[in-house]
Amino acid sequence: MVEIFNKLTDYTLALREGLEFTNEASERPLITGRLAAAAEMYAILHKSGDVTSIHDLVHSEIRAHGWSFVAGQAGKDIATKWVVFANAVGIEQ
Repeated sequence: MVEIFNKLTDYTLALREGLEFTNEASERPLITGRLAAAAEMYAILHKSGDVTSIHDLVHSEIRAHGWSFVAGQAGKDIATKWVVFANAVGIEQ
């Protein structure tokens, strides 16, 4: 479970960095939505201690996420960390 939390933390921090550095107003609500979902995943994992408890949310995020919802290097970092996290949860993309 520590590995899952570490990968979720990496993803969350990449989102925060993307939000901090984006120059595109249209990206802000997308990043904020992903941050909210990451917070929900943290809460569910913390409460349940069971990675399967977030599978539905991760599937939903896969549909909403896409590879390029944020431009530039920040978008690449977010996408990469998302895939690493989703794979660690046991959901291949």
